[in-house]
Amino acid sequence: MKRTTRRRFLRESGAAVAAVCAAPIFTPYLYSSEQPKRKTSAVERLQVGAIGVSEYRAGIWDNAEPFDGRGTHNGRRAGEFGAVVACADVYLPFAQRFAAYFPGKCAAFQDYERIIEDPTIDVVTIGTPDHWHTKIAVEAMRAGKAVYVEKPLTLTMAESRLIERVARETGAIVQVGSQQRDENETFLRAAAICRSGRLGDKIDVVCSCPGNESIGGRGVFEERKPFKPQPVPEGLNWDKWLGPAPKAEYFLERCFYNFRWWSAYSGGEITNWGGHNVDFAVWATDRWREAPVEVSGTGKFPNAPGWYDVAEEFDVLAKYADGATLRLKSGENAVLLTGPLGRIRVNRGRLTGKPVETLTPKDVEALREIEFELLKGKKPGDHMRNFFEAIEAGVQPVSDVASTVNGMNICHMANICLKVGKTLRWNQEKFEFDDAAANAEIARPARPGYEIKG
Repeated sequence: MKRTTRRRFLRESGAAVAAVCAAPIFTPYLYSSEQPKRKTSAVERLQVGAIGVSEYRAGIWDNAEPFDGRGTHNGRRAGEFGAVVACADVYLPFAQRFAAYFPGKCAAFQDYERIIEDPTIDVVTIGTPDHWHTKIAVEAMRAGKAVYVEKPLTLTMAESRLIERVARETGAIVQVGSQQRDENETFLRAAAICRSGRLGDKIDVVCSCPGNESIGGRGVFEERKPFKPQPVPEGLNWDKWLGPAPKAEYFLERCFYNFRWWSAYSGGEITNWGGHNVDFAVWATDRWREAPVEVSGTGKFPNAPGWYDVAEEFDVLAKYADGATLRLKSGENAVLLTGPLGRIRVNRGRLTGKPVETLTPKDVEALREIEFELLKGKKPGDHMRNFFEAIEAGVQPVSDVASTVNGMNICHMANICLKVGKTLRWNQEKFEFDDAAANAEIARPARPGYEIKG
């Protein structure tokens, strides 16, 4: 297949998606059937560029040795479905390390723009720090590429509004890295139970997220000593790493994995694990089209100069217009869903509750039908495969932008609420709070030279 044919395939897929406003298309299936082997398709010839391909250092998640960062993992997985021909990372040794996985086939760059500007690259994966996600995704969509972007999708509520508009206007096929929707059997079954009505019509949710992580054997919020500036490592473009964020001095604890604990680049666990659990909650309860009307809560901040500044503990309550609530709190990692007819609790290891224990074989079959409707007729178990299958079919994948932004914005609302320290009312139509200080947090000015154009 010639390159022009492949590029036309992507353009026509995007145009079709835009024309139907990303409406889900459900296809017939048999749950237990094997999908027939496909003929060689356009997708199998798609060329992939991986942007943000870090290595996590020893100590993270109790790993004794360095290991692939999420962007590296996603880029390598994309290589199972397309041809990885380029990668980019502001720390050039990371890009060179990633390119070595595809010897003689993958060019290594320090500037991601080389990938965006290359018309032969059809698909990009984005695994950068959070404050770069939206800018790169918008540029990739406008360049006609399909996009796999890690969660959290955005850094601010204004970015959420922008990326939703660009996705709609371009018709680009975008998968957000919210793999709990289709890779975890417990979450998929929990979502089907919610959609089946077995819990009732109005479901209250508690999303609890871990408030700490282990870095080098210590919890990230344990030793509160100011970080000291360090020499910038050779091969790291530090100004480019900061990008849209304010100018700041380099030290290890500000970047690589640790960027998550700085509000300039991320939202702490509220957007890290909250980005998973809140996303699942609004999807499972079918509230992804809605926004809460009120948010309130309390949080504990380090308040240590020269140190991490995101909330280390939090308890925030978001209320919808009909009275349903979504609570986001630090604690054990799980989601509790309570309706007038029952309650279930789910995490990546277990799904419990009476509505689960009383399921009959006939109930299970009915739930499987709902599960595959939720996955738009695709098989569960592989988030990256779901993305490439969506490209081939010319439809949106399971975690598209439209169904992700309102859940993401609940996380942003939580951080804004904690920062201003008061209960806030939200007007979705006007896209504003009832408080000037809170409205000032909806958007952030980008550093000159790193703005998102248009």
